[in-house]
Amino acid sequence: MDLQSPYTIVEGKRTGEFFYDIKGKRYIDCYCGAGMFNLGRHVQELSDTLQEQANNSDQGNFVLISQEKALLASKLISFIPARLNGVFFSAGRGEAMDFACKLARGFTGRTQLVTVDGAYYGETGFSVSLSDGDKKKTFGQIPDIATIPFGNIQALEERITTKTAAVITEIIQVENACRSATEGFFNIMRTVCNKTGTLMILDETQTGMGRTGKKFAFEHYGVEPDILVIGEALSAGIFPIAATAFTKKVQKFMHQHPLIHLSTFGGHDLGCRVAYEALELYEKTKPWENAGDIGQKLLEELTSLQKQYPGKILSVHGRGLAIAVTLRNSEVAQKAVTKLVKAGIFTATGKVARNAIIIRPALTITRETAKTIAHSIRSVVKTL
Repeated sequence: MDLQSPYTIVEGKRTGEFFYDIKGKRYIDCYCGAGMFNLGRHVQELSDTLQEQANNSDQGNFVLISQEKALLASKLISFIPARLNGVFFSAGRGEAMDFACKLARGFTGRTQLVTVDGAYYGETGFSVSLSDGDKKKTFGQIPDIATIPFGNIQALEERITTKTAAVITEIIQVENACRSATEGFFNIMRTVCNKTGTLMILDETQTGMGRTGKKFAFEHYGVEPDILVIGEALSAGIFPIAATAFTKKVQKFMHQHPLIHLSTFGGHDLGCRVAYEALELYEKTKPWENAGDIGQKLLEELTSLQKQYPGKILSVHGRGLAIAVTLRNSEVAQKAVTKLVKAGIFTATGKVARNAIIIRPALTITRETAKTIAHSIRSVVKTL
């Protein structure tokens, strides 16, 4: 790694909206582990839960149900505003997506998977094969995957057939400059899936758990998935745990074929306890309300900035506290990120749209912190 890179920071203390490097410099965390520290850095209640449970439990036998797994599954199903009945826990995002794809192929008896361009789902087998980027060309080895343009209704209707196991998408492509599609695109996707017996898989790793102003982004569009992928924000980043939730009809298949996927550390009993406590905090604090309010104000300020500097900022897109500021090219964007880090704003460019700066702070940020973010971006843009 280039020693001048902003990513050579060594993290020290972490608290709330901020973290400090080992020299004591404070940063507003606008990366948040790619959107998993939704409740802020080092949430004391969750750390206490982890320490307490470490004295009373362990990993558990991963092939068996435990009280910890059952309680978390029940809690999560109640938390998700959709008719989903089953849950499988994984150690991370990519694995949760991999399982979703295996489940769709197994349930339907079909192999074809349809995804959209500009997507990013993680770093494992199915996930890399479904995502856009250089890694897909080198490491994407999963067969029978088709890609359609995101938001293209005609392509959607033509490509999804009775041979399709699942159509897979994010509601908002956070890593691709927070690009989204129209409500009509997702509604027609739901209709076509119902007609052809295709499963609708939504990846809410970055948009879920409150980031867009609602618990999950699909609520903005009035659709419900057959399979939902939830990332590490489930435990607010305190313990590696992700989840794949699915409907009752898909759950019946899992009951008949419970071993189609095994995850040694998925549903770790300590992690389940932490995630359960995290869900309690989510429900108590409702951070999606703050994310919607603060995020809208921040989006308006950055949109105003784009109007002032149209030659420097190509666009500003986002929802809640998932916002992308798109610059002229990737070199300019990386230069901006470096300057922001020096100013105490830690962020990154998109994994797909390298010319976009992604702003995804903790959902608990204050108006004052949001103003600091906007002011810093303004100061940096002036110098580009």
